[in-house]
Amino acid sequence: MTSILEAYFELGGRELQINPISSKILRAAQAHPEKYIDLSVKVTGYSTRFIDLTKALQDDIIARTVFNEL
Repeated sequence: MTSILEAYFELGGRELQINPISSKILRAAQAHPEKYIDLSVKVTGYSTRFIDLTKALQDDIIARTVFNEL
């Protein structure tokens, strides 16, 4: 993982947002927000509680985690 990140930045990458959370957990947080009060995610330069985001933004974050599930 370190090599991938180093290569990304050496090739001009400027920003990286890593949310090491599965889409399964994020979907559970959408369905039962009261159980995931402390779940934080990174959103374009800031961190926030997942349950405080709009459903549209939650769906966008979930979509970013499912690339390996296609």
